[in-house]
Amino acid sequence: MRDCTIISCLMEQIIYKYMQTETIQRNYGTNIMITQVEIHTIEAIGNCNGISITELAENRHKTKGAVSQLIYRLVKKGLVKKTVSKTSDAQVSLYLTPLGEQAYEGHRKLHQQLNDEIFVALREMPDSTYNDLFVVLKKFERFLDKQIAENK
Repeated sequence: MRDCTIISCLMEQIIYKYMQTETIQRNYGTNIMITQVEIHTIEAIGNCNGISITELAENRHKTKGAVSQLIYRLVKKGLVKKTVSKTSDAQVSLYLTPLGEQAYEGHRKLHQQLNDEIFVALREMPDSTYNDLFVVLKKFERFLDKQIAENK
């Protein structure tokens, strides 16, 4: 009989380690130190120029207050600019500055390098194993979604 707690503990360790990486700072080719949370926010803005703080908060599963504070830091670092929305004077649109675009591109290149090892393993995996892994991860995601929803 399998000891499922081994996989469960491994998944938990991976989550904790991932959470630790959120405070690691890199410069992404800009000579400005940027945390993982900041670069992923830059990525979200770069993927959807003109996004509002509300849309960004929904996209990143964060509160509007947390996103507003994060945007304040990114504006101060010269990576993001806020403009009045074309659709509403009460709303702002977010865009990357040239420096923000440089960080966005540096992050994309870093992902290509970092993901290669994992992507090679996934590509070499038999289809049945890949599909099983996908199913387990989706179930794990639904489990986490349920935990989050129950504690709101």
